[in-house]
Amino acid sequence: MKLKLITCALCSVLSVSAYAATQSSGTLMQNSVSLGKPSAGEVKSLDTKNKLSNGFIIAQGTPLSIKFLDECWDARENLNNQKVIADYLMTMPNVPEDYETAWKTARLVYFIGNYGAGETRFVDSKEGVKLFNYGAEAGKIAYKINGKSVEGYYWYAIDLGSYGLAKGILSAAANAGDGMDALKKAKEIDPTYHWYGSSRILGRYYQELPGIFGGSSKKALKLFMDATDKSAGFNNNWIFLGQFYNSRKEYAHGIDACKKALSLPKLDGRFEEERYRREAKSCIDYAKSKLN
Repeated sequence: MKLKLITCALCSVLSVSAYAATQSSGTLMQNSVSLGKPSAGEVKSLDTKNKLSNGFIIAQGTPLSIKFLDECWDARENLNNQKVIADYLMTMPNVPEDYETAWKTARLVYFIGNYGAGETRFVDSKEGVKLFNYGAEAGKIAYKINGKSVEGYYWYAIDLGSYGLAKGILSAAANAGDGMDALKKAKEIDPTYHWYGSSRILGRYYQELPGIFGGSSKKALKLFMDATDKSAGFNNNWIFLGQFYNSRKEYAHGIDACKKALSLPKLDGRFEEERYRREAKSCIDYAKSKLN
């Protein structure tokens, strides 16, 4: 049985700026232009093949740094930008022994591999195996440096789950224990992180795993209820709950939960929210087909 870890996105919609890479600094900058947040609606796109539409590039050999990763994250809500960042990440740049750089690398991998242009390229694919393994290793570097903060454990578990799905059913099951342990640690450190993300994702593990491997519908429901109770305004918590009800053939409850998700305001990024809405509608349609 596959571990269907439907990953979700981060805390706020970040502005998209026009950036280019410079070889010397290793960060994304625009030549002779003062960087700052763009005005509302201002978006300048990255072209494909690691080249910006204005002729700028992410220079070959650009090192990972906090500033560089923050700029990539700010620029993520554009399809062409995603393709450029994906090509860069597939070069497997060295992840330094720095906590923030490591976990932000793992977070960027999660987004690039699961949303927008990356959804068709990396989910359940050979390229996805390579990318998500790289992200999981970055997360591991982070939590080994700092075992008292939540981010390393959380993004390690997220990328590890995506790696397992891309690798195959047996790999997903084999890695489940490590992923669950990391999520339990994340939940212990900060249960609120990423809209109670550790409860949401850990609940999916318990839902999908057979009992012989530690699965438990009772534990799954408790975790989903915890997420929807304590972070009721985040739509993806309700989608996970609705999908759980559908898996238990409680279709009326599944419809109610996913309708709740569709009624909530958008808290996440553009591509994350598009996927959430698509999954909520699919949840409702599936439940209705079973009731008719």
